Amino acid sequence: MMAKAGLPQLGQGCSRSTLPESVGDKATPHAVAHLRHPRTYIRLAKSKTPCSAQAVRSQATAVAATDKDFQAWWRNADVKAALSPADFEGLRGMSADREINSGDAIVSLPRTAALVVTPKMKNPFPDEINDAYWSQSQWFEKMAVMLLHERRRGVQSAVSGYVEQLPADFDTLLHWSDQEMQLLMYPHLLQQVQQQKESWHQYYKSVQAATSGQSMTEAELTWALECVRSRAFSGPYSGPPIKERAKAVVPFLLAAAAYTQWAHLPLEQILNGAIAAVLFNIIYDTLLSRKLRWFALCPVIDSMNHQSASKNEVAYEYFGDRFSVTAERKYAQGEQVFITYGLQSNDKLLQYYGFVEPKNPADVYVVPDLLEALRDLPYLKIPEEGVQAAKQAGLSVALQKVALTRQGLPDKALQTVRMVLASAHLLEQHSAADFRQQVDALHEESCLQALKDVCLSLSSQLTRIPAKQSDGTISRRRQDLAKQFRQQKSRVLQSCCKSLENQIRKARKQQPA
Repeated sequence: MMAKAGLPQLGQGCSRSTLPESVGDKATPHAVAHLRHPRTYIRLAKSKTPCSAQAVRSQATAVAATDKDFQAWWRNADVKAALSPADFEGLRGMSADREINSGDAIVSLPRTAALVVTPKMKNPFPDEINDAYWSQSQWFEKMAVMLLHERRRGVQSAVSGYVEQLPADFDTLLHWSDQEMQLLMYPHLLQQVQQQKESWHQYYKSVQAATSGQSMTEAELTWALECVRSRAFSGPYSGPPIKERAKAVVPFLLAAAAYTQWAHLPLEQILNGAIAAVLFNIIYDTLLSRKLRWFALCPVIDSMNHQSASKNEVAYEYFGDRFSVTAERKYAQGEQVFITYGLQSNDKLLQYYGFVEPKNPADVYVVPDLLEALRDLPYLKIPEEGVQAAKQAGLSVALQKVALTRQGLPDKALQTVRMVLASAHLLEQHSAADFRQQVDALHEESCLQALKDVCLSLSSQLTRIPAKQSDGTISRRRQDLAKQFRQQKSRVLQSCCKSLENQIRKARKQQPA
């Protein structure tokens, strides 16, 4: 299964199809690798000022023309799709252009219609960028450079129809002002976006230093990186396609035939040895590939929107050398068809894809420093002995960037909280390993209550509506998106509180009367 690279997987030996960090898991005669996908919702551009009816019609006409050209390109590229580009209340996506039954192929495209980065891939254009940079760069840097190369080629590119319909710009957090970012009221994401800006600037400096002849602006590289980070799929690498292996086998068979004449051995014996060697090579590469990953931009597939509940995934069909998506349920004509990008929190969805998913089962609330959050509780005094004991046990890091879920917090973080809040007496009686579970019912209640109060405090902060921006510099869309994000984070914290409350009741029942 392929996952959206991002983030985000290809699963070996499965029957469904999916590519960044989605395809089914039924066995088929084909070797299939599943992929997952990092992608953004694409919205029709909205002006900051009211548009005239003529401007709206012009925009709709331009979108329709782009869709038509894109469909013409994918048919010529041997892409088979039971889909059509469509607008769903201002959100671009893919609709079923006919009734699709469960098990039907939704999309199937050859590898030649995709942009692919494989492990240890050779520099495809050494005249433009030096080999030293290529060998050291990360997969998304490579793919971004490849995408810009194809865009420069224009109609000469084999993927020109795909490149032309990509979004001209993105409305992700990378482009929000500091004032707009404050609307999120979520320190962790502010830190992540700042790190993204700094690292992407460094990528640009590295590319500039490695580029010869063809220069690019930082805005161009940023555009390419956003395309890649929001649209690429990833999965376990299955090795070279079968056609490449076949080409490599022909010289081997010719040599084997010549050897039979020279050594006077039976042809059947030589052929059996040759076939065994070829099969061993395929099996070895398949097993080895489980440790390696590859990445792909898959036209048409990456225009499908994300839904966590969707079972549709992207897969790579080894013997067909194609990426595909198979329907996991029935779709009516005109219905929007989704895929899943894998389990991604709203942090990642908003940062890289520009949207928030309501009731996201993978959503979390990341506390940058849980120890500081505990210290902010006015009634709580944290013994220094516990802090030092946790530090000596190497557990202090467990309180950094703690991802709270609807079910509570990570075991390691809870273990550390137990140590930090333990009395000197408990620390003398128990080793660090003992704190992996409850050591005293009363102490357990105190720890869980403190964690619950942290969640309540954080949730309360999220519900405080920021003052309205009087200067009108923040768009209504971004204000609404920030509000949706805060609401979803608050719901995660509220669910976490309920889970902690249940654990508190359990600890109270275990206390002596």
